[in-house]
Amino acid sequence: MKGRSFSKPKQKELDFEILVANLLSQKNKPIMVSLDRKSWRSSQYTRAGYFAIHLIKILNEKGLLNMKKGYYTPAESRKTRIWSSEELLNYFPILPHSVIYDPVELVELRDDNGKLKEYVDTAKTHRIRSILKQANEINQAAKVEYLRYTLSAHLIAIFKNKFTLYGRLHTKGHRHYQGFSDDERKQITINGDPVAELDFSGLHPRLLYAAEGKQFDDDPYSIVHDDPRARPFLKQILLCMVYAKNQVAAERAANYWLYKNHAERADLKEIGITRARPLIDSFTVAHGPISHYFCTGKETGLRIMNIDARIALDVVDHFAKQNKPILAVHDSFIVQSQYKKELRATMRRAYTQHTGGFTCLIK
Repeated sequence: MKGRSFSKPKQKELDFEILVANLLSQKNKPIMVSLDRKSWRSSQYTRAGYFAIHLIKILNEKGLLNMKKGYYTPAESRKTRIWSSEELLNYFPILPHSVIYDPVELVELRDDNGKLKEYVDTAKTHRIRSILKQANEINQAAKVEYLRYTLSAHLIAIFKNKFTLYGRLHTKGHRHYQGFSDDERKQITINGDPVAELDFSGLHPRLLYAAEGKQFDDDPYSIVHDDPRARPFLKQILLCMVYAKNQVAAERAANYWLYKNHAERADLKEIGITRARPLIDSFTVAHGPISHYFCTGKETGLRIMNIDARIALDVVDHFAKQNKPILAVHDSFIVQSQYKKELRATMRRAYTQHTGGFTCLIK
């Protein structure tokens, strides 16, 4: 919502459209804004300008939006919160069709606190933006639905601090499909057709083996315990080891997962698993060739996710060039069921190209 502002009527109209679209897309959820004109400077992430401040005040006076003003003190500050009133929502009874979702920027660079960072475009960012723009146009033209609801299928790429870290594809907009569970996604239809979802199995551990010049064909999670009931916890432990800054952090994160998941904790107790530490030690031994990556800091995981993001982008690019909708869910992909075979072949090819000839199991 923030950005440049001009006195031209067209810019004022755009400011109004962007403000109302943001309010409608969030419905009753608050949006953080600044009422300080200096905060509304131009950037690659913004399209609206400071005239929106005037519009916010008018809509609040007319009862079309609710507002809780922010404050600033030397010790702390809080931005103003605004959200739609029921009166405003009543003007748009056919949400989300009333709102056209058009991301301002398809390639985002964020800092450690999640704040947007400006950057200079390169051939890489141009390519990513071009692929996502084409894919989003195709997805937008398609009818992507869950039961009777229309889903948002717009993708953006998000990087962390630099373009070698993270880069995964995320969805935005009202009822975006990445917010749905595995079971719910099975009920999605594209242009009325049922869908198929395929995902890379054990992707990150396999990518680490590929980085070491080794092919790994077993299940990287069940390698230390073959009871199927243990696999979700084993997967959590190993991924915590890949992402954590040290072993204590990995153990704490894995045990917290165990604490939150009561049903899984009961099943695991039946097979003698009550904590993460013994399994962390077992994984370190079982995955000796890649153990030097474990518990070394979050950049290890972000670099691995950057590779899987490049693989995902190639898969999306293939289907966009064929003018076929595709829904990316990080390391899995949803297409119309008649394209399942094509999706599998495309995923295999992309993985092989980015790992120097290695393969990955696809489920």
